[in-house]
Amino acid sequence: MTAAKKKKGGFTRKAIKNNANMQVVRDSNSEFSMCSIFLKEFKIALLPILCHYRVGSLHQGLMQLFLKIKALDRDSPAGALHVSGGLRTKKGQLLLREFTFTPKVGIRQFFGNPVIDPDDFTVSWENFSPSQARFPKAATHLEILYLVLTYERDRKQFLTVSSAPIRRAKTAETEHLKLQLTKPVARGPELQHILVMSLRFMEVIGEEEYPLLGKDSLGIEVLEVFG
Repeated sequence: MTAAKKKKGGFTRKAIKNNANMQVVRDSNSEFSMCSIFLKEFKIALLPILCHYRVGSLHQGLMQLFLKIKALDRDSPAGALHVSGGLRTKKGQLLLREFTFTPKVGIRQFFGNPVIDPDDFTVSWENFSPSQARFPKAATHLEILYLVLTYERDRKQFLTVSSAPIRRAKTAETEHLKLQLTKPVARGPELQHILVMSLRFMEVIGEEEYPLLGKDSLGIEVLEVFG
């Protein structure tokens, strides 16, 4: 009975904090905490897009994604593995680009891959046509918003720079569409840039605008990761 109590007592919070045999547990807890902070800041940076996201929750899926990316960190010691370290690998960048935010709406499936200028992060399509998109019932217009999220690991924060929203009617003609950011993006060897785009459908009647609420009314995609 005494031995059983001792074994059970070995997993107390105090033991996890101080016992040398619990170092692996402490490392895991520390990395999980840093991953949670990264996710919180990522969602804050995406607020211009996520404010229109009304179906379900992305939290669990993104947490699982970032834990996988964190495990790819090659530069940090155990207990300090970080999502930003994993995003410096090709595999980590691929995992983020391939994450499905909105399964019903695929931006690149509609319009193809845009051309991305790595110098100023301008995004463009040579032949952009709204008719290529699958409009939900009642939708008359689409709106595209483009964001660059710059991560500063020292501050554990993102800085968001956006384009002006581009709105087009369902019947608009084919055009060369270019999305430019409203201000320059900070650059530096320690900074990482995540390029995100959203596609939102709406009904517009005269001067009145009505947002649509279905799963097929909003698309979100990561276009590229730099750094």
